[in-house]
Amino acid sequence: MHHIDFTITQSSIDNGRLYFDAAHTTFFPPDVMGGRGAQEHAASTVRIEAGGETHETDIRVSSSVRISPRKSFKRWLAAARAVEGGKARLHRIAERHYKLEYLG
Repeated sequence: MHHIDFTITQSSIDNGRLYFDAAHTTFFPPDVMGGRGAQEHAASTVRIEAGGETHETDIRVSSSVRISPRKSFKRWLAAARAVEGGKARLHRIAERHYKLEYLG
C-alpha cells in the first residue's frame, strides 16, 4: 500500500487534526505509534509534508477506531480550503516520509 485515503471531518477543520482509520496502523512504522495522552509520545517520528511545510510527528492512537498525527495540520487544511466530507490522501514517499494531498 502506497497511500491511504481519509475523510475530512468538521473536528479536523476546527482542531487541525487528521484522523485515519485504526486499520491503517500498519501503514506506519511500529515505533511511531504513541498513546493518546500528552506524555505518551512514541519512541520515533515520521515526516509529513503538507502544503510546503514539513511536520515531524508521532502517530497517536486516539481510540480503538482511529489514529491521528499528534501535530496540528490547521494551516494545511485552511490553505487547501478543506470542507467537511472532503477527501484527502496520505502518500508514503519512503519508510518515514509521507505527503498529504487534498482531493476535494
